[in-house]
Amino acid sequence: MNHRVTKYLLMTLIIASYIMGPLTTVFGASTNWASIISIQDKTSKTLVPIGKPLLAGDSYNLTLQVDVPFTQSGSNFNVSLSSAMSPSVTQYWYLLTKNYGGYNSTTFTPGERSILFKQVEGKIQLMVLFQIPADITTRQALGQTYRFMLKDYSLIQIFVTGGSSVGVISFNVSDPSIENYLSTANQKSNMISAGQIDKSYESLVNGVLAQADVIYNLGLPEKATDILNVINTDTFPPPPNNSLQTILIGAVVLVAVVAVLGFLMFSRANSKATMRQSTIDDTRNQLAGLEVTAARYDESLAGELKRLRDKLEEA
Repeated sequence: MNHRVTKYLLMTLIIASYIMGPLTTVFGASTNWASIISIQDKTSKTLVPIGKPLLAGDSYNLTLQVDVPFTQSGSNFNVSLSSAMSPSVTQYWYLLTKNYGGYNSTTFTPGERSILFKQVEGKIQLMVLFQIPADITTRQALGQTYRFMLKDYSLIQIFVTGGSSVGVISFNVSDPSIENYLSTANQKSNMISAGQIDKSYESLVNGVLAQADVIYNLGLPEKATDILNVINTDTFPPPPNNSLQTILIGAVVLVAVVAVLGFLMFSRANSKATMRQSTIDDTRNQLAGLEVTAARYDESLAGELKRLRDKLEEA
């Protein structure tokens, strides 16, 4: 009987080890030792609110905390800054917690992007100073500069001995041109609800917003902002008669459909530069037709549509 109980217990332990092993691995992989205490934009001398992107070209002072949950004999961990970052002063790292048990002055290298500690249970606060390269959001193709926001860019990473990642601090990285477009798009999209533009123009305004968004997603925020600037109180006179409104709505819907289809084709095409130009050309041609229709009823509106088409030609 005792033999059977012992055998049963042994089998139970073996099965439990198979079950608990993967769970332990998953738990360890989901742990994040790193957390943000504060981050300051040294260029603008302002604190960066949580969730706001960092700006290409600016210098930053990031204070972070590393929470080491347990001591592991013979194990170390590295806290590493992205290799794309540049030093804003003579060194990157500054130790704020002097009495951390895993600190070793002989292996602490503040002038390098990566610093080493022994894995000892406890908390350690660090400060890192760095500058984001001004061109990190840009891509060059066929003599044209394109700008794209970097989403969830891994700025700080923590690795333990053996290479396992136990911590990461990520940010979106933007630039002034992208932020200007996003701010302008938000402002223009609220002009009807704020009563600045009559609601009868809603479809037309939404159509222009859609065109701007297509151009923005192609990596041209400056051109997209120029398109948005068509949306203003001077562009839209008192509501047009019903026939013009119906024609404009139909034309804007057509333009939006062409733009969206063009963008989907662009995202799947092998030749990105060719499809990008095709999308812009299709949008411009549709706007030309809309301009002719609008000219029959309102010269000022037709003039603004022509200006919008001219902006697209510059792209």
